Amino acid sequence: MTQHTEKLEGLLYAQAMDLAGQHIDKGRQARDQIASELEARLQQLKAGEEHRYQHEAEQLCRQMLQTSKLHMDTELDRLRWALVQAVLADVHKHLEKTHEDPTRYQKVLATLLSEASAVIPEGTLVVELNPRDIENLQPVWESIVASVAPGRKIKLASLTDHASGGIMVRSEDGRLRVDNTFEGRMSRMQDELLGVIMENLFVQNEGKS
Repeated sequence: MTQHTEKLEGLLYAQAMDLAGQHIDKGRQARDQIASELEARLQQLKAGEEHRYQHEAEQLCRQMLQTSKLHMDTELDRLRWALVQAVLADVHKHLEKTHEDPTRYQKVLATLLSEASAVIPEGTLVVELNPRDIENLQPVWESIVASVAPGRKIKLASLTDHASGGIMVRSEDGRLRVDNTFEGRMSRMQDELLGVIMENLFVQNEGKS
């Protein structure tokens, strides 16, 4: 092999190695770029999954809060209604204790009779009371009638239905009737009583909180 040929081969070998090095470098660059792109894509996927999981978690949390609030509101309504019923029961007990003060109870009955006699037109009235009240009121009944229903003829009778107190007033023919028993008045005033109780128990207290 001549010296010229050896130089030529050496040059060709050097060029080949240079080209090979360039290809290797390009390959490494391509590999690094692909790896970088894959890593970026993987991070995007992870971020997307985290966002999805976070969104699902937030939705689940909202659902749990809504369910909890609904349950709490339902329980609060139940407790409020139970409290209202307890107050109504206390009102009824308070009315029943009116008998313990005869003077006060007579004034209450006189007022109830006055209201009823003003509603029912002239004519004989039948006033129904508890047998206990009829017995207790006998000594003062005429004076009560004279003060609140002067000139009216009034007959006394025992209540046919149970009542803790008060009176039932009706016309003699039974066509007109005013239920002024404690139970009758509470029934007629129930909506008003509930409104007053709810306002005093809840509205005012909420305003203070």
